[in-house]
Amino acid sequence: MSVDVDATHATRGLLHVHEHIAVTPGPLTLEYPRWIPGEHMPAGPLVDVAALVITAGTYRLRWERDLVDLYAIHVDVPPGTPALDVDFDFLGAALGRYSSARLASANILVLTWHKVLFVQAVDDYRTVTITPSITLPGRDWQYATALDGGTRNGNAVTFTPVTMETLVDSPLDAGTNVRRWPLGTIDGAPVDIAVFADAPEDLEADAVMPKLRNLVTQMSLLYRARHFNHYTFLLTVSDVLPGEGVEHHQSSDDGSAADFLTDKDKLVDDADLLPHEFNHSWDGKYRRPADLATPNLRVPMKDDLLWVYEGMTQFYGNLQATRSGLRTQQQYRDHLAMIYAVLDSTTGRNTTPLYDTAAAASILYGAPREFSSERRSVDFYSEGELIWLEADAIIRKASGERRSIDDFARAFFGRTSTGPVVIPYTRADVIAALENVQHYDWTSFFAERVDAIAVHPPDPFTPDGWRVAFAPKPSGLEKIVNESRKTLDVRYSLGIIGSRAGVVSDVIDGSPAQRADVAPGDKIEAVNGRAPTDNDTLCEEIDAALERAQHGDPIHLLLLSGGVYRDVAIPYTGGPRYPVLEPIPGAPDRLDAVSAPLVR
Repeated sequence: MSVDVDATHATRGLLHVHEHIAVTPGPLTLEYPRWIPGEHMPAGPLVDVAALVITAGTYRLRWERDLVDLYAIHVDVPPGTPALDVDFDFLGAALGRYSSARLASANILVLTWHKVLFVQAVDDYRTVTITPSITLPGRDWQYATALDGGTRNGNAVTFTPVTMETLVDSPLDAGTNVRRWPLGTIDGAPVDIAVFADAPEDLEADAVMPKLRNLVTQMSLLYRARHFNHYTFLLTVSDVLPGEGVEHHQSSDDGSAADFLTDKDKLVDDADLLPHEFNHSWDGKYRRPADLATPNLRVPMKDDLLWVYEGMTQFYGNLQATRSGLRTQQQYRDHLAMIYAVLDSTTGRNTTPLYDTAAAASILYGAPREFSSERRSVDFYSEGELIWLEADAIIRKASGERRSIDDFARAFFGRTSTGPVVIPYTRADVIAALENVQHYDWTSFFAERVDAIAVHPPDPFTPDGWRVAFAPKPSGLEKIVNESRKTLDVRYSLGIIGSRAGVVSDVIDGSPAQRADVAPGDKIEAVNGRAPTDNDTLCEEIDAALERAQHGDPIHLLLLSGGVYRDVAIPYTGGPRYPVLEPIPGAPDRLDAVSAPLVR
């Protein structure tokens, strides 16, 4: 079959799609992709498909949607019909979530091919061969993709036929403001980055490229093998398109703020984006949990091993960001303190094990922010990171510092260089590979941290010579993150998380604010009778009130909700509290050795 995407009108949120599909006469079922690799949920944006017309030659056929599987379309193919033509529109202007929300701005196009495919129902999507092509919005538009053989004729580009598995795994970015930099090689395979911006000044990123080249070097030193023939970071920097990070074998679909590459604080805030998605080429794409290695996009994916797939990638995303210089070692310590403290204040962990946050990932990804501390969110990312850091401490100590978790990663995810292939694994495979690196009761280790209720998160810091403490001022990284994301976070004192505009998104269960009946959705209009002059002064007013509370002064918040004002008094005298890591006196420091750059 072939698929041609007319993106002439993409900048106003519209794609015209034409497919030509070889068929045999009789009943036929066409399917739209539902379970999208890398998104771990049934995120296929079927709601954005419209104007579907199916024809056999000049004869328009009647089609009917399946009443149970809404992603399936039934049609009867007339006798003597060798092929069908399928035409439809993809409505990118409709607001979606995750990659579904990313289509185009005035100067950028992001095409993920699963949005524009109806295919015959098959048991194995590797048996479907597709010739893809696209008509770009204009002659001045350039593109980048992992697809091979792009032949351009005016605005039209046609690629070499590929399997449906490869096509869905190969997004395309295009735009008018584009720059591309080579970043090095891994075992002979080139790695580069293609950046697409709404404004040309957001491409002034030469100063960042040495750190990204360091990232490629660090990944090469970590795994000593690769599973791509070439790799391209597809990065959009835009305040119009939402941010994103979705992994693929030979590329990644990445998006961040317009000044991501030109503002040092924005780069620090989102420093793990590119390392995280790059790491997935090894962990998630090459080695994939068996329950996620489905034969087609209809079979539901089971997310029970995301604490490996995403948790270990979260560990290496932040660690490799530090090893490559995108963050400092102090910022790495600040990051670890922050995620531990967030998890430790998540009251949902008193009833829900980490395992369930993975098993329920497909619903938790779309959960509202309100009450997330009690519900639990996709904690397998950050808590998984702590689990793998603790495993590293165990291996280092037991081996007399001769081995580390890097040895496991190299043996399990590195192995030998290949092109883009999938090698499934099970939990038992993970445990056996860890045992080959270092003898330990890994079965019990994961049972206690993943399967059982754990009131507190794993503590990987004490073995590495550090402990979590609370300081009256936020750490350097927390200050950058809160300012960059416009966040108000006083969860460790009052128990409130919200925006700098004063809108409360969550209140920690059992906290002083919760006992005073502060609730998600409330808007803080004044602190102790003083209305903030802007978003930044709200944080300053609350910190000042926390300081005075230590001397017995009450904290009053004027709240607005549902058109009604109310004044609440919060009984709190503890002062400001922000998480930091502090060294344990007399204990050896192993943490800096963990985050130090790898050497040949």
